[in-house]
Amino acid sequence: MNGVEANDAVNVERVVRRLNRRIENAVGVFEGVATHSIAGARAWSRKETTHAQSQTQTKRKLLLWFHGFGDVAGASWEEFCRAVVFAPDGGGSDVMIACPDAPMRATESGVGETRAWFEPRLWVNANRKESSKWTCDGIEASLEMAVQIVNSIEREHGIPRHRVVLGGFSQGACLALACARSELRDVAGVLAVRGYLPNRVTASTPTGRWPETLILAGGRDPLVPTNWSFEAGRATGAQIVIRDDIGHELCVEDVYRARRWMRERFDES
Repeated sequence: MNGVEANDAVNVERVVRRLNRRIENAVGVFEGVATHSIAGARAWSRKETTHAQSQTQTKRKLLLWFHGFGDVAGASWEEFCRAVVFAPDGGGSDVMIACPDAPMRATESGVGETRAWFEPRLWVNANRKESSKWTCDGIEASLEMAVQIVNSIEREHGIPRHRVVLGGFSQGACLALACARSELRDVAGVLAVRGYLPNRVTASTPTGRWPETLILAGGRDPLVPTNWSFEAGRATGAQIVIRDDIGHELCVEDVYRARRWMRERFDES
């Protein structure tokens, strides 16, 4: 391992640790053990909505990344996206990164207003009163928002859909899969980390061609059981990678695997 690769490895580990601290807090909300208010933590963000990082050169490809339920802001995932896109050999310099914010909304989680793309589908809350409300309600508005972002970037920067990769973590991964199931079927690929295919989408959309899809799942995930990952894989024809020792969190391997896969998608686009 040379110096550049060693620095990259250190950076990847640092990024994963930072994100996992926020993910742990968001997951804790559902178990009543969060260390602080997620809504209050959104002060982290520099702006309410971050569509794309500032550009210093012409961008020809796009990674559109959706954060998870209850996260502080889309911008908090920019460092993860950079770690995935920008390889030590200099690759990825022509990729634009866009990390929009989910709207603030009240959900059945009981934590007040928080950032959410739609009402979650959580098997851990099967015994919750009125658990039938956890049915992905509101996803249609988020799908429309995603299409508007892709169309806007295409108009302003000339990046066509076949050079766009959709990705996300947790609920953001669900939205990415749902987008490819609806109006964004012609993108270059979908990267879903610890996500599932929302049940409202599977029940209402036709079958047909899917973009190349990679699902990264955790064998010990308390929020997204592996059978949901297999269910999504069967519906999308996705490549599924399951780490048996990982829960609802990131690992270093996710970054490297996503980096290799994404380079292949962009090279083919």
